[in-house]
Order: sequence, then structure tokens, then C-alpha cells
Amino acid sequence: MRDVYDAIIIGAGPAGCAAARTLAKAGLSVGLFDKASFPRDKTCGDALIPDAYHALEKLGLIERVLDISCPLHGMRLFGFDGSDVLVRADSACVPRLKLDELLLNSAIEAGIEFLPGHEFVGLFDEDEKIYRTEFYRGGSVVTARARWVLLATGASVEPIQRAGLLLRAECRSFAVRQYVRNERLAKDFNELVFAFDPAVKGGYGWIFPGPDAIFNIGVGFFGSAHKYNNPRRSYEKFVAKHPLAQNLMRDGEIMSPLKGAPLRTGLSGTRFARGGLLGIGECIGATFPLTGEGIGKAMETGILAAEAIIAEYDPGRAAVAQAYTDSMKALQPKFEVYRKAEFLFNWPYLTNKLVAHAIKSESTRGKVEGLFNETSDPGFLLTLSGWMRMLFANR
Repeated sequence: MRDVYDAIIIGAGPAGCAAARTLAKAGLSVGLFDKASFPRDKTCGDALIPDAYHALEKLGLIERVLDISCPLHGMRLFGFDGSDVLVRADSACVPRLKLDELLLNSAIEAGIEFLPGHEFVGLFDEDEKIYRTEFYRGGSVVTARARWVLLATGASVEPIQRAGLLLRAECRSFAVRQYVRNERLAKDFNELVFAFDPAVKGGYGWIFPGPDAIFNIGVGFFGSAHKYNNPRRSYEKFVAKHPLAQNLMRDGEIMSPLKGAPLRTGLSGTRFARGGLLGIGECIGATFPLTGEGIGKAMETGILAAEAIIAEYDPGRAAVAQAYTDSMKALQPKFEVYRKAEFLFNWPYLTNKLVAHAIKSESTRGKVEGLFNETSDPGFLLTLSGWMRMLFANR
């Protein structure tokens, strides 16, 4: 381990690795620290949708990731009455165990130094030019210094608080998932499935086919709905009642225990920057409300933070913090619209109407596709006129 780096990144998930690779390719010395040893598992839906494709293309990794992924034909949305519609989008599924290992190796190839087994415990601004970062390592405290520090520690509150970026401790969302192998079903199953099911009021159930006939199945809650539901019981109800879930589990082999994790969503609850310290990924709420997509946005924030450092390196902290904060604020309006649209999950009748109308109306289907592809504003879900057309169509 070096004593001094240009940048220290705390957390080696998609956000941290994207930032590390970008900085290293620009010639900066980077120390990438993580409390875990890799490869390591991470509770996640494992789905890659268009924004993840865009970030991976920017990193020059899209082909490598697709080589280890299960390519899919799109996303199928199910209403509670069994009606369904296919949403066209570039999509794939790859276990986070494999994805994170690939991203980490790509950062190491670019020239970063990876230091696993280092738990972040403190950050100290020594002279307004350089930070001293402290980690627990093997029962002792070790230190490293850098001009820039990027925090990519995920939803856990403690590291965010220690770094001084926390504004609100509450996580608005929560998800649980399990891996199940089913070779029979995998032969003809090539879509991401989202189910608006009454068993998951305030969220949705999902069934995502991955490589090697292993499915990622789970439920997620949004807008703090997990406070009023038991995620484990909701998952059990979803698995027991939804026809596709029943089909998967009937002769499927359970490959993992049910695991859960909180999600920080909506680009809220955390400062984006404080001096030469930048927050990236899920610790700043980079997971999308409504869809729950987090991998693409995590990588995007990591790239944007790295680009701010590269572009404003000489002017210093204030210029970098301002450039990065501006880029995050430019994303906030879209996050806010998605957050407001989460009300749908509390009204299964409305989600059912949305699916039914998307089946019949090419225009509505295009808008729903635009929601997932981020090519159109999901604000149509918030207009009275839009819902009047859907609710009273063909009456």
C-alpha cells in the first residue's frame, strides 16, 4: 500500500470500480479499498437495462459483460389479473458476484491498487489539500492519504455518517431475493419479468433469468412501503401464488438463502460533495425510484465524479465539488418524477389498468418502454388526463 494517492475510493462495487477505472485511465494514482475480499456476493436483482449498457459502453466493457450475461429480449410486465405486456429494451442479467469481479479486474488492469479487507473508520482533512483516511485492517488502524476521496460504500448508514455526507438516515426502499436453478424453464424464458402482485403491495415481484439456468427471484418495496409489510412473508406469498413463480419453484433447485438489503433511492438523503470528498453510487441514493434499477446509475455517478476530478483537477476542491454537484442536480428532476410515480404500487387496480392499456395502445406501450429506456418522461403517470384515458378506455 502506498502512503499517498491522487484518489482514494472506498467501496469496490460498480460505482467505485467505474470511478477507479476512469481515473486510472486518465493517469491518476488510485487506491481502491473495500472491507470485503473478492469475489463477494451482493443482494441485487442482477438486471442490466439500457442505462447500464450506456455506462458499460463508456467504460469500454460492454462486450466483456455481455459475454458472461444471459441476454434477454426485453421486460414483461404482469398485472394482478394475469394480463401482460412486453416492453422492448436492451436487457440482460448477470449475477453481481460475476459482474463485480469483472469490473474490479478491469479497474486493476487500468492500473489501480486494490486493497481488500480494509474497513473504513474515519476521514480527516489535514490541511485543506489532502485527506487522511483510516481503515481497520487485521485488528489495527492503517492510514492512507489522497487529494480526493470518493465514498462508494452503498446503503449502509454508518460509513456515510463517518464521512460527514449523511443528511437523512432513512432508506426508502427494501428488497429480498433468492437464486433458483430450473433448467426446464430456462429453455424458453428470455425476459425480465416484473409482476404487480397484491402480495407485494407498495412494490413488485420479479423473476429474472440468469446464466446457467439460475433465476433471480425476489420482491422490492418502494416509498417506505417495507415499513408496513414483512418482506419475507410477502416473498413467500408471491412465490406461492404467482403462476410463473409457482412454475419456477415447482421443480426448481434453491441455490441460495433468501437475502434482503435496504436501498437508498431518489438521489436524496446525502450530500453529493464536501470539499474534496465526493459521494457516488447507492450511498447518495443513485438507485432509481419506481424501477429499482441501481447498477447503471451507480456506474454513471462514478464516471461523472471521476470526470469532474479530471476536468477540474488544477482549480481544486471547490471547482470539482461544484462540477460534480451540478451533474447530480441535473439528474434530480427525473429521479423526482420517478419517485412521485411510486404511488402506483399502492394501487394494484391502477397498475393493472396501465398494463391493460399498454396491451391495446401502441402509444401507451411506447411511453412505458420510454420509462424503462429513459427515452421519455414518466410524467404521463402523474396526469389526470392520461389516467382518464386509461381508466375509461372502451367504455
